[in-house]
Amino acid sequence: MKTATRYFFSASVFTVILYLFNVNDVLATMAGANIASIVIAVGFSLGAQLFSAIRLKQLLVLQDITLSIRKVLFVGLSAVFYGLMIPGGTVAAFAVRFVQLSRNARIEFVAAALVVDRILATVFLVVIGTMAIVFDQVESLWVGIIVTGTIFGVGFFVFGQRSSAWMIDRLDNVASNESPGRLHRFGMRICKTMLNYSTVSGKQVLIVLAVSLLAHLCGCLAYYVIAIGIGLDLSFLSICWIRSGLILSVMIPVSVAGLGVREITAIGLLVPLGYGEVQAVGFSILIFLATTVIPGLIGGFFELLGTTGRH
Repeated sequence: MKTATRYFFSASVFTVILYLFNVNDVLATMAGANIASIVIAVGFSLGAQLFSAIRLKQLLVLQDITLSIRKVLFVGLSAVFYGLMIPGGTVAAFAVRFVQLSRNARIEFVAAALVVDRILATVFLVVIGTMAIVFDQVESLWVGIIVTGTIFGVGFFVFGQRSSAWMIDRLDNVASNESPGRLHRFGMRICKTMLNYSTVSGKQVLIVLAVSLLAHLCGCLAYYVIAIGIGLDLSFLSICWIRSGLILSVMIPVSVAGLGVREITAIGLLVPLGYGEVQAVGFSILIFLATTVIPGLIGGFFELLGTTGRH
């Protein structure tokens, strides 16, 4: 029933949006897009997938799981493919990666790596979006620098040594807690494996943080070239926080592949900047095609080859 409701919600909202803002005008906006910009956006989107795969591979290595970057990348693209059909947003993508990677390693090690991977991706998304909107909206550069410094200061305080030690103690307590429940025992095993990350070196942390930043930079560039391709005069900083808002909205598991939710969010973010609803809807659909549909179809192709034994 929940799945059917999400399909119905996505189809209904998307149809209403196209009806209200004239589907012909939306299609005209999309048809006027520069093809080269769309191709470049797809390239940046695949680059974001590659850097995300490098980050996940590094997290898996820290759990003594050795997989090729090619394997991890194809698993990520496969998750995008299934996300086009399975409702659930981030939860569905997580489940697909978990099932695929668990074929090659113990499930608690895979689960721990995926949890940390999703936390890192989401934290970077929020931080980049927050910093971008601060620098984009404030009139004084010094105000932006002060606010950014405050964000980093709070982050350092929250994730500093004391907080890290507190988190390690909490994980250790949970891991050592005895419980007859099967689900709880599985959670204990995940907590034990997550403790492996408490001993990582500074160099390993730097690698993970660097590829996380590069993944989001590629994602922002994909959105930026699409905006340029349809004539939206948006700064790169504006695109960064708009992207964060769009991605965070489609993480809510109420639709299929974010359809409907993405368009409503795009209208809410772009109309106050002086753009029309038609431009906002056209932009959101092109974003969906370039960053989700095409990479997802590539993932589906490799999934097909894997299923038939040719990959």
